[in-house]
Amino acid sequence: MEKLIYRKIQEFDPKLDDFEISYSNHPLLLDDIIMSYKGRNKLAKSESIKELTSEILNNLLLIKNESIAYVKFVVVRYDMISRLFVFNEDYSKVFFDFIVPTESNQRI
Repeated sequence: MEKLIYRKIQEFDPKLDDFEISYSNHPLLLDDIIMSYKGRNKLAKSESIKELTSEILNNLLLIKNESIAYVKFVVVRYDMISRLFVFNEDYSKVFFDFIVPTESNQRI
């Protein structure tokens, strides 16, 4: 499974070379994630976080329009950066990714 995930991430972003992954292999209900990001968007205090959660929410809604019910998350770490990749259930497709905000890369 790990080899498949590494391959799909490198196909999605060929510039990524040396990175580590974390994943739980647990499918997440897309409707629950959408509800969570709607709440996160409403609670966002900074404009940059509000923009990010809005972008993520829009991408999740597009996935839902494809009649997808479950997704899986994979965290990719490299050069002090964490990116969250959203995959389909069997890891054969990356839907989208985003950089996870930290204090150093977030505008407050």
